Amino acid sequence: MSILSIEAEQELTLSVLSHVDKLVEARVEQSREFPYKKKADLKRELSINEAYYKKLVVAGLREVILEENDKTIWVSKKQLEQLMDQLAE
Repeated sequence: MSILSIEAEQELTLSVLSHVDKLVEARVEQSREFPYKKKADLKRELSINEAYYKKLVVAGLREVILEENDKTIWVSKKQLEQLMDQLAE
């Protein structure tokens, strides 16, 4: 004889599975690479001067500020490299 009724067992099972799904989803979200890098770090890494960077912004480079009153500008490295390739053509 079972301590829990069949309905209670099913409800408990669904609750546990739901919780596990949420944990797995959170883990996948954490492992996903952040698509943006700091503007200053990218400029240094790719040896880009400010004048060329401004040309990239005019060409459509999107700058992102993640938090209000934060002066850090984030840029998509992938988009920046695509625009550099376009300007090189």
